[in-house]
Amino acid sequence: MKHTTELAKLKSDIHQRFDRLTLSLQSAQRAMGIESEKIAFELTEQSDARRTLLRVEKQAIRDKELNKRSHASFVNSIRDMVHKEIRARLIELVKDPDNLFHDVLAFDHRLPEVLDLLSTKACSISKLEPSAANMPWLYDELIKLINTPKYRKVDAKGKVVVVESFKVALSFLGIENLRMLIPSVAFRRCLPQITDPYPEIKTRLMEASIGTAMSCKKIAQVSDLDEYHGFILGLLHDLGKIAVIRLYFKLFDAVHKEATIEAESERKRDEHLALGEITPSDEFLRQLIEEFSYPLSARFFEIMQFKRLFVSEALNEFAQNKAVSHMSPYGKLLAQGVAYNRYRTLKLNKMINMDEAKDFLRQFYFPKGALSVLKTTDLRELDVEMDEN
Repeated sequence: MKHTTELAKLKSDIHQRFDRLTLSLQSAQRAMGIESEKIAFELTEQSDARRTLLRVEKQAIRDKELNKRSHASFVNSIRDMVHKEIRARLIELVKDPDNLFHDVLAFDHRLPEVLDLLSTKACSISKLEPSAANMPWLYDELIKLINTPKYRKVDAKGKVVVVESFKVALSFLGIENLRMLIPSVAFRRCLPQITDPYPEIKTRLMEASIGTAMSCKKIAQVSDLDEYHGFILGLLHDLGKIAVIRLYFKLFDAVHKEATIEAESERKRDEHLALGEITPSDEFLRQLIEEFSYPLSARFFEIMQFKRLFVSEALNEFAQNKAVSHMSPYGKLLAQGVAYNRYRTLKLNKMINMDEAKDFLRQFYFPKGALSVLKTTDLRELDVEMDEN
């Protein structure tokens, strides 16, 4: 049996592993010491070649290496200056979560009312339509969705029914499906668009969101908790992470541009050249995510001011990294859903072994039968069921 300290370290390592994977598969593998055979072979070849070099050539290579290290050290010092300024500006921006929520995430202030309404048993299309119709983007998204091959309907003669009416789209989809689809399309709108040189981020954030939402939904069913509450918690728990990511890339561009202009105007040639070599850092971004993302998510849930969705306390507990055994039922549910989705994602990418997985999952006290249900759950898709009639 592993010691509590070892288990806590393992939990932290796995969460960091997952965050690195969200930003870049290559960086995550590199941090774990996973090297491709090709790289290892090339390094061996280079090493063998060096052994046969003449003394003079060896000295030339040593001098070149020293120059490289000196240059790399200078570039790193400039990168650190850029990151220090980015962090200082980000700290100021997170002091105003309202602005981040509405302007950076562009989260529609009318949406919480709709999500609240969807949580009620008495919710119907006629009650939902007036509130949902106030959001033009939602009309566009759902009309587009209902006319895709996956969701569209055909009439008795087998002819495709093209839907243009919002009410018809809502009726075709049905309340149970809308409970998943409306928050999902809303979440997708918040995702960062430009994350060069890490193009995987947007896709991985969406996958993590759907995977956690589905995990929480299934665990809620086993735990006799409200599955819609669980779904919303899992789906939206990363809003703070998205805000941090969007801010980082925006701030990097601004600070880098300002520093480049300043170096050019002051004729600091070495500094100007060094800035040309600097690109966004996934490791620095991961540190910002670790520090700021979940406290921001908790603030965002408070800003939404849900009247029927009782999920803010759970997000606060999760953000405070409260011990799972001392969490409220929904706080525990979120921690379990996050943990299970992270385990499945890392397993898919061969970045967690079975012993680690057992020790990691054991720390979340899953309800009886939950892991069996989760094992057969597709975490990459919403379990939308369309009525053929």
